[in-house]
Amino acid sequence: MKIIFAASEINPFASTGGLADVTGALPRALAREPGVEICRVMPLYHQVAERGFQPRDTGVRLEVPVGFRSYPAEVWVADEPGPRTYFIRRDEFFDRSHLYGTPEKDYDDNFERFVFFQKAVVALLDALEMKVDIVHGNDWQTGLLPLLLRHGIRGTGRKAAERTVFTIHNLAFQGLFPGSSYGITNLPFLYFHLDGLEFYGKVNCMKAGITASDCITTVSRTYAKEIQTEAVGCGLYGLLAKQGAKLMGLQNGVDYEEWNPATDPHIATRYDHDHLAGKQTCREHLARLMGLPLKPDRPLIGMITRLTDQKGLNLLADAMNELMQRDVAFVILGLGLQKYHDACRQWAQKWPDRFAVKLDYDTPLARQIIAGVDAVLMPSQFEPSGLNQLYAMRYGTVPVVHAVGGLEDTVTQVSLEKSEGTGFKFAGYRPQDLLASVDDMLAVFHKPMEWRQIMTRDMLQDFSWSRAANEYMTMYNSLLSAKPST
Repeated sequence: MKIIFAASEINPFASTGGLADVTGALPRALAREPGVEICRVMPLYHQVAERGFQPRDTGVRLEVPVGFRSYPAEVWVADEPGPRTYFIRRDEFFDRSHLYGTPEKDYDDNFERFVFFQKAVVALLDALEMKVDIVHGNDWQTGLLPLLLRHGIRGTGRKAAERTVFTIHNLAFQGLFPGSSYGITNLPFLYFHLDGLEFYGKVNCMKAGITASDCITTVSRTYAKEIQTEAVGCGLYGLLAKQGAKLMGLQNGVDYEEWNPATDPHIATRYDHDHLAGKQTCREHLARLMGLPLKPDRPLIGMITRLTDQKGLNLLADAMNELMQRDVAFVILGLGLQKYHDACRQWAQKWPDRFAVKLDYDTPLARQIIAGVDAVLMPSQFEPSGLNQLYAMRYGTVPVVHAVGGLEDTVTQVSLEKSEGTGFKFAGYRPQDLLASVDDMLAVFHKPMEWRQIMTRDMLQDFSWSRAANEYMTMYNSLLSAKPST
């Protein structure tokens, strides 16, 4: 089975968050499956060089039409870290300081940039005469791929032998652009209608992937159900509800070679579920690093997150004063909306001995927080999959989460009576719901033996990508077995 995995970001080459984690790890797991040949395609961003990678020029040159203009594209490649990754180079589009836009706004030409990228993916398949079985796209930046594979980069037709899979990582980001821009796709205008990719007069790239792909996946089972409801469906819930068996939820996983407290070079000392003394050392180191006095009976709670409403910062803000009436300490790492930057600074001034914040993206510090805090708080309004709760459990850090999406699927409620559960969940989205769940956590935290049992249980959970890869292989094989004969 030959698979092309196309994405706008892939770790470790370039990343803005969870999408890159998935597109980095899942293809690696799939490459270990018997009979699978897989390679990835992404833009050659400035960030790739910033991160120290030096892909080589293949010498392949593509001519990519975008509307009435035509742009040359270079094809570069890196074999390590595997699997093989092809890069589409066009400095005009991708040699920029950010992937999608500045902190203030998206780039004005994002539609043109990613139409170009997707057409280059199709042109690459044809130029290298790749006989591919599956083309797997991810999020709105690849939503047009199924149509471009079908009609070609000039819209004049192409024999589409590939089956297509489209993964929704976050439905909230749909790639909406003016309808007047549709012409740059070079696709037949018959797709610009209600049952195609038209959305209130605009081009909706996410909708294109949903309507045109052979299979749609999301990153957790609960999220697959939630996006079929008005509350979480972001205007596409009716369309998604019509997809039936074509839409499925496959839970994201964790690369335990990368996320392992027994080998992690970023944390103060290594430890595992049989030797938990190192966890306390990491706790002490984090407290010193963040300037927080440490008390053995004061739990240290952490958040590593975008500071946005989606991630529950509005709920946290409403609950914060009452939350800090408990004897807890807080560490937050992240960037986001200015109002939450201001709020975090105010909290740090109000509770200097119990609240610390760093407004940044800092990978080593994120690892140290995961290893050093006692509990991680994830009060997201919605969470397609969530990865921090999975990382946290591997490090013996207990999650406290809003029971939505992948958080609902991966965290089970602690029950001391039954000696089961991996964390604490709240179903409502009110300050009192969050506070009640924190209080449940505190009650158990002050029972050291029971808390240690939860830590050990969490560290033994299996959310490996190998398990997820088996589910993807089942889906791929089903698609290929249903492929009409040609």
